[in-house]
Amino acid sequence: MDGALVLLSKFKEGPGWRNNITPFILAGGKSRRMGTNKSFVKLGGKPLIEIIVKKVTEIFANKPLIITNRFADYAYLDCNMVSDIVKDKGPLGGIHAGLTSASTPYIFVFACDMPFIEKDFVDYMISRLRDEDILIPKNGERVEPLHAIYSKRCLPAVERHLNEDHRRVQDFFGDVNIAYVEQSEMNRLNLPEGYFINVNTVADLSKAENCLKGTKPPNLDIVYSDRYNQTN
Repeated sequence: MDGALVLLSKFKEGPGWRNNITPFILAGGKSRRMGTNKSFVKLGGKPLIEIIVKKVTEIFANKPLIITNRFADYAYLDCNMVSDIVKDKGPLGGIHAGLTSASTPYIFVFACDMPFIEKDFVDYMISRLRDEDILIPKNGERVEPLHAIYSKRCLPAVERHLNEDHRRVQDFFGDVNIAYVEQSEMNRLNLPEGYFINVNTVADLSKAENCLKGTKPPNLDIVYSDRYNQTN
């Protein structure tokens, strides 16, 4: 990412700031559209969850916490795990569990089904963090709530909306201070094609395999994340 050199010039020095952020991976959900636990669907011969754990570990120099209600399935990864505190609330319930259990003031949330994350962009997001409650990429007209940094200051708003059975992640956005990583910034960073692809279906997996091979699949936009409206 040559374009990142200038943009990373203000990157916070030393490990201290990074130590204020705990990485979490949301593992799988109900995977209704895939028909099986997508955490263990293989891309390039490796389960998605192993791809994400490896990348996040390399970025943060320690293993992430996995948010799952099925500890036995993920025990072999040797990661700490937390379960939903408020059950059956989809990704918002997972974010709530992460914020509640984190010992740091911020968490960085990753999805198990977004295999093309890269250190340079995660580093850039960390460098952009100021006083906002959420820092989130804005990918065209979409936002990416499962590739975002959340402050523990979000907890009261998240809990209030969960108590009202609001399940979409964006339901609480109006109650907190949000900053966006805009499309123009991401263009300068030269993010690879398909960075925000998420693998929800067998067809998505096929498209992700094409991206892995360096072949742009047709209709790439249909497999970009739609977390903004996801409720389970």
